Amino acid sequence: ALPAVAAPRARRAGAPTRHRVVARSFFGFGSKREVDTKDAGAGRPAPSGRAPGLPKPDQARDMPVDGVDVPADIPTLLNNTPHERSTRRWFYRDCSDAVVAAVTGPDPMTRCTAKIEFPELNVDGDVYRIGTLLELVREIATRLAADGKKVRVCVQGSMGQGVFQALPLALSGVARILDLMDWGDAEEFIRRGSIGGDVPEEDDDYFILIAPQNIVGYAVLPYIKEMEKAAGTRPMIMINPKLEDIQSAGNVMSIRGRGERREYVDAWKTAYHFRLLYKKPYFFPIFGALRYGGPGTKWELYKRFGKMDTEEYRLMRVYEDGEPGSAEITDVILNRKKV
Repeated sequence: ALPAVAAPRARRAGAPTRHRVVARSFFGFGSKREVDTKDAGAGRPAPSGRAPGLPKPDQARDMPVDGVDVPADIPTLLNNTPHERSTRRWFYRDCSDAVVAAVTGPDPMTRCTAKIEFPELNVDGDVYRIGTLLELVREIATRLAADGKKVRVCVQGSMGQGVFQALPLALSGVARILDLMDWGDAEEFIRRGSIGGDVPEEDDDYFILIAPQNIVGYAVLPYIKEMEKAAGTRPMIMINPKLEDIQSAGNVMSIRGRGERREYVDAWKTAYHFRLLYKKPYFFPIFGALRYGGPGTKWELYKRFGKMDTEEYRLMRVYEDGEPGSAEITDVILNRKKV
């Protein structure tokens, strides 16, 4: 006769149940242990209340709105260099519109930066063209001088002493080129100079600093700080600055004081930003672009679609709270977030 089996006791709702788990090896030997498990589905998150296929609320917050977030008509075929004149003019106009509005608007910026990085303005690439940068500077300077304002265009000089004097390679010969440039009708309002506390004059209205950057053994930040003190509340604009620390054996730009240096650089507000997105360290293919059109606008993240004649940049996300991080950009560009 079969042994009597005790009837299972009633289990109150939500109480854990006890299950016997038997683990067997390939040869049949096993061990027994008891574990507590909850009811199936007890650990599942509650439904979010959204329809299947729709983006999550945090993703929908950054989605562009039709008729409100108008995408920029970014030029295509940017890997073809030298660029067409129409391509350069688009970037000149886009950047100068933002910078002029930032320093002449109802709440003007006095310390601002403009970063514009497409192949001809990327100093890390092999197609960098200093003429493109100077044409951009001329566009901004002449627009600021249109109403008779005095604009001082500045490029850093050699840093160091004696045989240890040096200048960034990307700025070699720029001061000489500035003296030979044609400034058109704004010639009498454009002045040239270096970066330092003795450069500003009383009747200067704006200062444009061309690509200030540190070099091994010498930092340009002390010169900028001296010039800022002399300029007072007059607007200073840095175009494509590279102010990251560069390690050297002379204990310059070391760990000591790094926090203060970064805090000083971050205090300069962004008037314009455009850069292409690559999978570093390569510069091909182009995955997309990040753009900021100045105060009162949003940061825009674009993804590149198509090839050759069908190439286009589509606006994927807009951000009101500032520049998106690298993780966010990667998730959107690589389709880790649903659109």
